[in-house]
Amino acid sequence: MTLIYMFLAAVLGLGLDAQAWPASGPEHDERGWKLYTNARFGFSVRYPDDWRLGNPLPDGIGVTLYPPIEHSLVALSGHMNVVTGSSQDGRQTLKEFADAHRRIITDLYGKKNIRLTWGQDQERLLGGLPGKQLTFTYKDDKHIEMIEHHIFSLGRNEGRGIRIKVPAAAQKDLMPIINRLVETFEPGRDQNAVSPIVPK
Repeated sequence: MTLIYMFLAAVLGLGLDAQAWPASGPEHDERGWKLYTNARFGFSVRYPDDWRLGNPLPDGIGVTLYPPIEHSLVALSGHMNVVTGSSQDGRQTLKEFADAHRRIITDLYGKKNIRLTWGQDQERLLGGLPGKQLTFTYKDDKHIEMIEHHIFSLGRNEGRGIRIKVPAAAQKDLMPIINRLVETFEPGRDQNAVSPIVPK
């Protein structure tokens, strides 16, 4: 099993269903938000004080946050970039990582007989570093229309990622808050690990 597969399995396999919480209002003030910092990878993010902090993901790679809207989550994680690719260091590039990510996600959901509809990939900064955002929709096992956004950056040695899962019906209310959360994301240490890499 490749490292990217293990990373995705850990992020996708945990916390798929949050318990029901009362709906939150659209107004949030970041000054009162809590801070999460990952001890292993050093990244940090601020999140609303009415969100629930879940258990750590395996091997300390990150954590899942639960907004007060049922079936929604935001998973934050780091991962190693040790897969062979076409970069100047012989490791995978951001495009290669995105292509592998899409294939693995499609395969994982396909095994559950869930059909995905992929949106257009977008270039997006994560913590000020070049990244990508992949978006797809599907109906879950309760026939709820879901939208997922996977945002990630990749460096020579490490990468960072955010998985956002929201019911389509809550997207309009929840995504402005999540976008503000993403803007607070800091990648952590400067270790030549989250610098962009390019093909040879």
